[in-house]
Amino acid sequence: MRLKLILLTILFGVSAGTVALFVYLMKIQGEQVYPASLVQAPPRNSGRAFLLPIAETNYSPVRDFNVLEPVLGAKAAALFDVQSGRFLYAKNMNQRLPIASITKLMSAIVVLENLNLDDVFTVPPEDINVDGNGADFYKNEQLRGTDLFKIMLVKSSNDAALAFADAARKKGIDFVAKMNEKAQSIGMFNTKFADPAGLNDQDAFSTASDLVKLMRYAASYDLISQMLETRSATAMSADGKTTHFVVNTNQLLGRMPEVVMGKTGYTDGALGTMVLEANVGGGDVLISVVLGSEDRFDEAQKLIKWAEKAFTWK
Repeated sequence: MRLKLILLTILFGVSAGTVALFVYLMKIQGEQVYPASLVQAPPRNSGRAFLLPIAETNYSPVRDFNVLEPVLGAKAAALFDVQSGRFLYAKNMNQRLPIASITKLMSAIVVLENLNLDDVFTVPPEDINVDGNGADFYKNEQLRGTDLFKIMLVKSSNDAALAFADAARKKGIDFVAKMNEKAQSIGMFNTKFADPAGLNDQDAFSTASDLVKLMRYAASYDLISQMLETRSATAMSADGKTTHFVVNTNQLLGRMPEVVMGKTGYTDGALGTMVLEANVGGGDVLISVVLGSEDRFDEAQKLIKWAEKAFTWK
């Protein structure tokens, strides 16, 4: 009996030591592990890989603590390493803030999962020039869903987002309710959407950590990825009489070779917002989120450049 007690004591000590070592290592890394249990599976028939549950602890990339963290003026920011499932940088990443047009990533998901882009959509007069910055369409213009989708994501058209929501309503679909249902289903528990365009700064919010989940899910759709990677494009009205030339609002496309895709946003209440996906370390992917920034492009670029200096990928 005494021998059994001694063996059990030794076994317990080894297990406790292993756990303590793991906790210590995570503390010295100064990083946070992304909860795999909150990650949604990729959509069916999607061509892109989604973030999979982490089977074992991955200590790559390795941090060089001689490289100091960047100082950002943004209200919140995060830098997430997809391969390891770790946040490499976090500033108020769970603070609820308005996200402006990043909202359209969720709108795009709802469109693909509830509407048919082969249909022709009509842009009603009430959805024209909704932000006061100029009309993106003429009244009652009709466009194929694929062209309307392109304008919504590449140009970040508020009019296009509202036109999709209007079409959904006519089919008995509550577009904003679908957005919030989807947010919950992919683990965005600190997010609330109030409109499909992201114009409502008072009632809508999300967090930098939730937007990492949104970006991963949205990018698993090939069509969304293609739009977010497109620097400029043309779209036609259904009758072929009107041509729309659109330029991506993401100024880092083409300027930073690491940047693969992203979505921007801006309102007076939200200030500058941005979520980016960048390739680093010979195959790894970083997701950068900046919220409430006076210079979203500079700060998003600063985060990625810092990571390339501060970490080594093996």
